[in-house]
Amino acid sequence: MALNVLIVDDSVLTRKKIRRIIEMVDLEVGRFLEAGNGVEALKILDESEVDLVLADLNMPDMGGAEMIHRMRSNEATKLVPVVVVSTESRTTRVKELLAEGVKDYLHKPFTPEEFRDTIQTVWNRPKIETKNVSEALTEALEVMAFLTAMPMEEDLAVPEETILAEIDFMGARNGSIQIIAGLDFSRILAENIGNLTEPGREEACDALKELSNVTCGLFLPMLISTNAESFAITVPGIQTCDNSSQWQEFTADQNSVVSNIEGYMVATRLIMKD
Repeated sequence: MALNVLIVDDSVLTRKKIRRIIEMVDLEVGRFLEAGNGVEALKILDESEVDLVLADLNMPDMGGAEMIHRMRSNEATKLVPVVVVSTESRTTRVKELLAEGVKDYLHKPFTPEEFRDTIQTVWNRPKIETKNVSEALTEALEVMAFLTAMPMEEDLAVPEETILAEIDFMGARNGSIQIIAGLDFSRILAENIGNLTEPGREEACDALKELSNVTCGLFLPMLISTNAESFAITVPGIQTCDNSSQWQEFTADQNSVVSNIEGYMVATRLIMKD
């Protein structure tokens, strides 16, 4: 997909250099747009479709930090990816911007290879984050319930009765993790966690809630290079369904990942809200 790239820097020469580097790394670009400060950039964002913003921090009239803050406060622009391109080192201000949702940071001067790697990471990050949730689930199951993920098989049974657990997290990044599993699997989960005999529906729901809690705790350090204590986590919520419709709807989403946990299908989904 061709990207519309907005380059925000008060130096005409720097804007030309960045554009030349983009062309060198063979990034498919639909349009190049340029702005000399944050005021000009916000006007372009209001009038044009932009897929990626490359922004300096120190500019006249409105610097990059204020521009980013205003972008994040605007529903129309808050999800546009921003990469800071600046001579500043990773100071407190840069770290604050990363926590506010800036996707990455490039220190001037940078090589074409560094730029390519950064952009590829930014563009592939949603896929990486989704994979990380699945990996966190696998680790949680091994540690808390002694259950192991296995290669997927075509003939695994679709759960008829399902439980869906959802947990929200807020902080440097905001979102939710959802885990759906069959009632039968959730009872096995409850047996292994609590050493229970013939656990009922209530215990099965509690077990899946605890699984979502531990999965979230393992996932958050993968999400951002900061301590997971900077996040607030909600009490997990539960939805139950007595047929396979909930499972079918959940797994129809391309962002869901289905795992084989010792012959039972369990699916996860990450929903980012920033």
